[in-house]
Amino acid sequence: MSCGSHVELLDFDRAELTAELEQRFGLPAFRARQLIRWVHKFRVKDFSEMTDIAKPLREAFDDAYTIYRPELAERQVSRDGTRKYLFRLSDGSAVESVLIKQTDRLTLCVSSQVGCAMGCKFCRTALMKLKRNLATHEIVGQVLAVQDDAAELGEVFNNIVFMGMGEPLHNYDNVMRALRLLNDELGHDFSYRKVTVSTSGLVPAIERFGQEGAPASLAVSLNATSDDVRSQLIPINKKWPIEKLMSTLRELPLNSNRRITIEYVMLAGVNDTKDDLARLPGILKDVPCKINLIPYNENAGLGFKRPSRDHIAKWQDRLLSRGFNTTVRWSKGEDIDAACGQLATANEAKQAVSG
Repeated sequence: MSCGSHVELLDFDRAELTAELEQRFGLPAFRARQLIRWVHKFRVKDFSEMTDIAKPLREAFDDAYTIYRPELAERQVSRDGTRKYLFRLSDGSAVESVLIKQTDRLTLCVSSQVGCAMGCKFCRTALMKLKRNLATHEIVGQVLAVQDDAAELGEVFNNIVFMGMGEPLHNYDNVMRALRLLNDELGHDFSYRKVTVSTSGLVPAIERFGQEGAPASLAVSLNATSDDVRSQLIPINKKWPIEKLMSTLRELPLNSNRRITIEYVMLAGVNDTKDDLARLPGILKDVPCKINLIPYNENAGLGFKRPSRDHIAKWQDRLLSRGFNTTVRWSKGEDIDAACGQLATANEAKQAVSG
């Protein structure tokens, strides 16, 4: 929250900032609206640029607050136009964000933790283990920094996915505050349809996500049709097995037009058998969902392989025939290790594999 004697302005959503300014300076609510607009919509980095605020008040803000940006340590560009950003944080930690270029849109993939505690066996980030949660300013700072970079190239991204490093719902409060800032019409103004939070299946946090009406869509990483296999791939399945997870999703309070994305990373010979394909429709019965099949992006040292294109296509055809809206997500940025499951700061991942 603080940087020296200064407080990080990006750690406040609008309601919190309104209370902060009233308590600290005795200011009315419209001052919080001004700051939200300048910092999040216009992306100013210096209070002196806020031209509709009197100079003495700008100076008071400058003495009290910091407008955060992470340090851009490296930017890599893939053959397909995907860009991966390595951001260095104030304590020396590093996280990665990815700007994914598709035919009709740009999507930013952001990180929510330094490392991850979930231990998913097919994911490179898991090799780092969990170092710490990101603060809200470090999450929103990724968005602002990539917006700055994209603007220099005349680009605007219109989708954000919390599918980078970390389990977003394991850092619930900071991620929810970031979502409120991204959704705020005075600032970023991202519709909930344009922001997706992915989880490996933390049932209590999923329930809270639904009850609180989080301003984002939900994606759940299923990746298996039996508890034996899922518990091997995703250890938290031992605590919240498939049926508990599915019953939670069935009861989640959603608007009638909202759908949960079921993500299924396809691992050759592990979770892509005929029996898996036969079981999946029954598991998802009455879950308001669409299915996203994700061909595995191979990681050195993890031992998993991607199924053939024909095999993946057969899965898609079969699920479509059973009435499930099913797409295949061919990942971008594999040549720069920016694809799904490949994010990890290089030194940490190398040490984990060799160790």
